[in-house]
Amino acid sequence: MSAAVGLAGAPLTRLWIFLLCASTILASTMGWKSKVRFQIMPYIARDWQVWRAALSLFVFDSFIELATGVALVYQLRRIERIFGTRKFASFLFVAGLVGQTLSIAAVCLLACMRATVFASILANVAVARASGPFVLLFASLHQFYTRMPVLERRRSFGVEISDKAVLYFMAANFLVLRLFVVLVPMAVGIAASMIYNANVAGLKYWRFPQWMTHVACTLVLPWISSSSEQSGGSGRLVDMLAARNAAVQRSLEQLRQHQQMHQQMAEEPAEELVVQLQSMFPNAGREQVVQALQLSRNDPNRAAAIILEH
Repeated sequence: MSAAVGLAGAPLTRLWIFLLCASTILASTMGWKSKVRFQIMPYIARDWQVWRAALSLFVFDSFIELATGVALVYQLRRIERIFGTRKFASFLFVAGLVGQTLSIAAVCLLACMRATVFASILANVAVARASGPFVLLFASLHQFYTRMPVLERRRSFGVEISDKAVLYFMAANFLVLRLFVVLVPMAVGIAASMIYNANVAGLKYWRFPQWMTHVACTLVLPWISSSSEQSGGSGRLVDMLAARNAAVQRSLEQLRQHQQMHQQMAEEPAEELVVQLQSMFPNAGREQVVQALQLSRNDPNRAAAIILEH
């Protein structure tokens, strides 16, 4: 119950956790781990089995890693709430694409250099054994590091620890369990997040098309939402959209009124009206009369009232 409450407002995180658990359990029971392992040499470079790059991001190598990864994803739900679901989904797609591409490029580059054949073998083995969403996890963790402020600091045994340290300790468990294996995806994940923040090739502002978002919300969201969210979610969504549309309409109307006012103020009033008001108010200068006519939209009665007020 507490987990469902904590994941309220983070549907993509809930879907992510579901996919991690389902794919890891299915791969373990069906013996498919070797078929989804992201081994660049020879499956990617020679056989062009590029689908391994995507599937390997959802299958952990063990249930211990799955439990740690799910706990870490649950804590990273705050990034989705900061970004919004659509932006967070786009970020994960970009981070996975850039991260896996960097892994392939690094191993292939090392393989092309004869002096570093041993290094290329080690990198290939490390990437192949790093099954799981480590690239996405460390990319999201880097976003958490750069965007989430420190809310609380405590001193323990003379060391100052922030509230963000919990996630760093959870991520450090992967380094303790599989130090050599996790280093490569950790590096490319952080690099992918930095490339995203630098907005290389406009990646920071890329989003999934609106129709894809609508289809995902229509087909996937009901399956991962609780019954209470399903009963009240549609009404809340309609209310939110109606309120947003009303606010947009009010803003547009105010903008049109301001534009009309500026256009009318920019127009020079008729000379006969200026002369008429100057004869009525000899102590008022021409500039004051012109300004009063512009504010009153060339209505001499309202302009006279404005001059009298000032």
